[in-house]
Amino acid sequence: MDDETIVALATPPGQAGIAVVRISGSRSESIVRAIVRPLPVILQPRHSHHGFIQDGPRRLDECLAVFFRAPRSYSGEDMAEISLHSNLFIVEEVLDLACRLGARPALAGEFTYRAFRNGKLDLLQAEAVNDLIRANSRAGSLLEFDNLEGRLSQAIGAVRAALLSEAADIEGAIEFAEDQHFVPAANPALDEAAASLDAILAAGRFSEVLSRGLAVVIAGRVNVGKSSLFNALLLRERSIVSALPGTTRDFIEETLHLDGFTIRVTDAAGIRPVAGDDIENQGMQRSLDKIAGADAVLFMVDASQPLQDSDLEVARRLGAKKRLLLANKSDLADEKAVRGIRDAFPGEPVHLVSAKNGDNLGVVSAFLKGLLRDLPDPSGMIAVNLRQKGLLQKLKDAISRVRGLQAQQPAPGELVAEEIRQALRIIGELTGEIGADDILRGVFARFCIGK
Repeated sequence: MDDETIVALATPPGQAGIAVVRISGSRSESIVRAIVRPLPVILQPRHSHHGFIQDGPRRLDECLAVFFRAPRSYSGEDMAEISLHSNLFIVEEVLDLACRLGARPALAGEFTYRAFRNGKLDLLQAEAVNDLIRANSRAGSLLEFDNLEGRLSQAIGAVRAALLSEAADIEGAIEFAEDQHFVPAANPALDEAAASLDAILAAGRFSEVLSRGLAVVIAGRVNVGKSSLFNALLLRERSIVSALPGTTRDFIEETLHLDGFTIRVTDAAGIRPVAGDDIENQGMQRSLDKIAGADAVLFMVDASQPLQDSDLEVARRLGAKKRLLLANKSDLADEKAVRGIRDAFPGEPVHLVSAKNGDNLGVVSAFLKGLLRDLPDPSGMIAVNLRQKGLLQKLKDAISRVRGLQAQQPAPGELVAEEIRQALRIIGELTGEIGADDILRGVFARFCIGK
């Protein structure tokens, strides 16, 4: 990531209404003038200019070009964007033209890295750009936009200010007090900052749900109709359905979008206590791992047959996990078998459904919507990613050590000061004020090219 002029497609490749080619660096104006003609002698920043993409005398496409003068651009550098028809061949030719005129292809996340390097964003805000693009829910996208506007940065800034104030008091006491073990009384602002960290970390689980979506597994023994339900929920034939037992030998996963949230639905391989071949056993173990990590389970049994040991084994594996008990094949239901299911699971509602015919599947939708209603209210929360969560936990632990040392009699002032310095270093890693280049490269490498 250097100071050369860079170029990349800023929109997803493929057929669409328009494509946007982004250029950033000191040669942006000269490159866009060479590609787009005619352009006025003086390019008015942040205004669209109509023209044609030209390679020598040949016109390639009609377009709009916008020029941004540093530092009032996304990257903080001179920057240009060309909007053209989203044709793969024309886009490739424009990118090639820009490279022949002195640009080079941008690396993943390099535009946002330059915005960070030029002080347009701190590292927390830069990460919010990527997290916003990848958000899997409406609530998640709103929380990430809050971070892009500086919400997490402001919270961390308050912690930093409290630590700096505490450090100044302690360093002054060490420097001037006759008793070198004297440490001034705890600053209430630091207690408030520590409480804000607790609140952010407490919402970390919700942040993970927003990031990855709710995980729901369809579980049951072989041949109870799990794949039929899976296909019914997706409204398409995704899993192979067969009367032969054990058709699904590994889990299959797809996503549903419901009320602004992503739900990851897994069709698990059938569970049976008797060992099958090695492939089946591996698939069954993977399915058990999926069940263990699920937020909820759609537990299916067969309403046309008496319960089997395999059904009870699946129920045992589920433990106290939140679940919906579905007695499938209601069109073939046996009254004695249904009564046996209710007796085996007393106090638990048994919902008769037909995944094949679509009968009573509204109970599944109601259950999934209920899972979403049980999620915490995101208003007031702050989203964090895994990197941030780990550093915030370290920061919380450092502040706890500060408080523990301050409570000692006599308090070791030098140790308190060192713990505060360590906490400030952690904040520097969070915001990007300090940090190794390989860490920064790792953060921005997760971005898409063009952002």
